[in-house]
Amino acid sequence: MTINVLAVTLGRVLARGAAVTLTISTLTLGALTLSACSDDNAVSQNQLTTVSTDPAPVKAQVVLKVGYENKPGEPFDFGMQRWKEELEQRSGGTMTLELYPNSALGTKNQIIDRMRQGEPVVTLADGAVYYNYGAYDMGIIFGPFLFKNWDEAFHLVNSKWFNGLSDKMAQEQGIRIISSNWAYGLRHILSKKPINTPEDLKGMRIRVPGNAIQTNSFKIYGAIPVNMELNQVNAALQNNEIDALENPIPTLQAGGFHKYAPYLTLTGHVYTMTNLIMSERIWNGLSTSQQQMLRDSCNRAAKFANIVQAAFEYSKLQQMIAEGTHVVEPSPKLLNSLISTSRSFYMLPEFDAKWTPGLYFKVLSAKSIPISFYSNSPHQKRIQQRLQAAREAQQAQ
Repeated sequence: MTINVLAVTLGRVLARGAAVTLTISTLTLGALTLSACSDDNAVSQNQLTTVSTDPAPVKAQVVLKVGYENKPGEPFDFGMQRWKEELEQRSGGTMTLELYPNSALGTKNQIIDRMRQGEPVVTLADGAVYYNYGAYDMGIIFGPFLFKNWDEAFHLVNSKWFNGLSDKMAQEQGIRIISSNWAYGLRHILSKKPINTPEDLKGMRIRVPGNAIQTNSFKIYGAIPVNMELNQVNAALQNNEIDALENPIPTLQAGGFHKYAPYLTLTGHVYTMTNLIMSERIWNGLSTSQQQMLRDSCNRAAKFANIVQAAFEYSKLQQMIAEGTHVVEPSPKLLNSLISTSRSFYMLPEFDAKWTPGLYFKVLSAKSIPISFYSNSPHQKRIQQRLQAAREAQQAQ
């Protein structure tokens, strides 16, 4: 069984238990219309003897187009397929998604521009993207070495602080976050030469998406950020236009970038929390139950996709090694230097002029995990139960 099939099977077992998958035999995809559909399933009395016992065709009332730059077969693509399935199942086929991987619907910025004009399109985004659209405080989430683990990252995006900013962005920028619980992966640097010291980053031309957050993240290390679409990277590496790029391991492997940049430095400089976003105008046009189905199905798909992502990070790293990639574990000296330098990022004048005063310290507080998070976990509860049982047994003696 391949790792892809194993991950999908594991996700289905964990997310559904023994539930049987509901199959929609016929799904007619139409333009988005929020009004009730006509009764296409009605039959006259004299037709009843000839009507098939198969489920009647279901016509989708809501169709959303989902565009993303990931290739088919990447963890995020598996997550989108799962979301489509979950949404169709929960809505009885009245809501569906059309998937456009590999930038088939356009670049991220093009999709977001269409979204803000009120089109029924969806894409993935993060704090760095939001910063470009004027939601400045959200940008800090994509800052370097902000989190120590995934627990902190998830705790932040489920905090009152984050939810407040999310609602504000919907009102002011017209961008509605459907789900924020997608772990896109730890970001690492893939380069043409090894990175063993902080000096190795100086002057290195590194590809970054076109946003101020990631551009400034690498400027503080002395690197030269180059804004470029991901599908242009391989040609740029071959033509020596750039020396490096950064992304999670599954994306790096799927793009084949390691063929031209064979050194992978496991910096883990960003815990990428991906959000699924859509037009606030379209969101408000949905009924409350439709909004809930869209959000619940997306959150459920995220749990599945996060399992697949973790499996892929391991398997694709092994595959890259087998294909000749040199994996560089940062020395304590290099890692400490990067972390120490990263603190200057949060004090840059460009951000100081746009961020809410004291934002960095608000985020540190919001991401801090209370002891109850661990003490109330199922594992800790089992330990407490065993201790209590042991005490009662001693008392009985």
